[in-house]
Amino acid sequence: MTTTDHIRSGMLVQAGDGNATVYLGRVAGLKKRFIKLRRRDAPDGKRRFIPRSWVDGVVGQQVHLSSTPATARNGWLTRAELRAWPDST
Repeated sequence: MTTTDHIRSGMLVQAGDGNATVYLGRVAGLKKRFIKLRRRDAPDGKRRFIPRSWVDGVVGQQVHLSSTPATARNGWLTRAELRAWPDST
């Protein structure tokens, strides 16, 4: 069982930069190689997806990413961008 097999709906998703940990949202579900974040947690109200490969670990009800908060926000995908991603549907 891999680390991402422990991810469940409602878990907190966080990224750190070495100084602080930043809340990015809650898991709404999983879609193939991506974690779907809740729409209401997004700053613009759009659904966001992040690659499961970014997961560094799962501790309790928290998903910790290996990327910094800025990298995560710049790299997360909207639903339209996900559809264009190879092998994501």
